[in-house]
Amino acid sequence: MDILEIVYGSVIGLSLGLTGAGGSIITIPILIYLLGMNAHVATGTSLVIVGVGALAGAIQYAFGKTKYLHWKVALLFAIAGIVGAFLGSYFNALMPSYLILYLFAALMVVIGIMMLTRKNYGKDDEIPSLKNLKGLSEWSKFVGAGLFIGLMTGFFGVGGGFLIVPVLVLILDFPMKHAIATSLMVIALNCLWGILSRLGGVGTIAWGTALYLVIGAVAGIVIGVLIAKKIRPGSLTKIFAYFVIALAIYMFVRTMGII
Repeated sequence: MDILEIVYGSVIGLSLGLTGAGGSIITIPILIYLLGMNAHVATGTSLVIVGVGALAGAIQYAFGKTKYLHWKVALLFAIAGIVGAFLGSYFNALMPSYLILYLFAALMVVIGIMMLTRKNYGKDDEIPSLKNLKGLSEWSKFVGAGLFIGLMTGFFGVGGGFLIVPVLVLILDFPMKHAIATSLMVIALNCLWGILSRLGGVGTIAWGTALYLVIGAVAGIVIGVLIAKKIRPGSLTKIFAYFVIALAIYMFVRTMGII
């Protein structure tokens, strides 16, 4: 089982490294359907696996030849996301679980289509910066995007990387590789808050299982980041889009009870 857990972790890490997203929505099904955890333990354990994996990927991007990671953007997004997450969690409590799953899958389809139909994927020499945000309007858009990510993360109960990447690309005009690197840092920061809340008595973490999955995740994300750096931005965007749409279809079918 330990070897299988490392393999599962490598799949999670590979997903994070290639797309800057998908960690939680792969991790949680693995923990529940393949390792037999209940949902409460799975969500807590997922934070450790995805958080450490995302941090490893972010560091790899930060200290490479090209600096893809934007620390200030990641930090401000994480701060704004905390506020949104409280609101999202409140609205989540008012909704039945099946409706949340349907809305979640529908959102993923919309995001995937938006990414596929985007014509300008950005170039790696177009370096985004907070200095480019001039005036109240642009800052409002930036902070609003962070709040939206936090709101969706709190509402759907996942890491939010699959939301962070398209928001950075579509709203803030980040080149794809810069969006992936920055997304990984935001995910790591968000997971940290979740881990601290569980250490304070809210939920449970299966530390033994988490350790083996983290080993696999770190190895997988190193490989994923290396591959991602060699793929054209447009191709990487399309891979991400198809990935999101495929997961959405699976969620629809699973929620409807067909499989």
